Amino acid sequence: MEPVSSASIKAVGSIASALISRYRPVGVARTGSPEDRAQAYRRFLDATTAASLPSHWIRQLHGAGVPSDDNLVDHLLARQSDANVEMACALDGIRLCAPEYVITKAEEYMAIWSPNTSVDAAGFKVLLQEATNARIAFLNAARHDLDYNPKWWQFLARRRERAYLKAQKS
Repeated sequence: MEPVSSASIKAVGSIASALISRYRPVGVARTGSPEDRAQAYRRFLDATTAASLPSHWIRQLHGAGVPSDDNLVDHLLARQSDANVEMACALDGIRLCAPEYVITKAEEYMAIWSPNTSVDAAGFKVLLQEATNARIAFLNAARHDLDYNPKWWQFLARRRERAYLKAQKS
């Protein structure tokens, strides 16, 4: 009887350890989990904003004809460079955990936003508009991936969303 009881204790112990090892506290992101993807998407969106703002400020300084302080321009260029590095790192985070259609939208944004110093003021406005449209397309793909849109059976939520969109258009 001794071997049977030790085998049963061992089996119960392995089942208990399997259950305990699957336990993860709330807020701990797992690779590929919705929390992990949402964190990667937020990081990318923050980086896109941080990369576009210094460019915009530099263009504003040059376009206004204001004698600019070289230290300010150097500081803005350093911020933009750091933000571009952060954006590339955030893109790698998206590539790690996101589905293909979200990765495609993020890469489309990166292709548009690749640093181009030879763009004139009118071309910069077009570039900024294209980048904004690509950012919105990425955001919509991320929302779709994270299921932020109401489901077909959520009638009240869908009705509120339609009313909100209708109010936004008018």
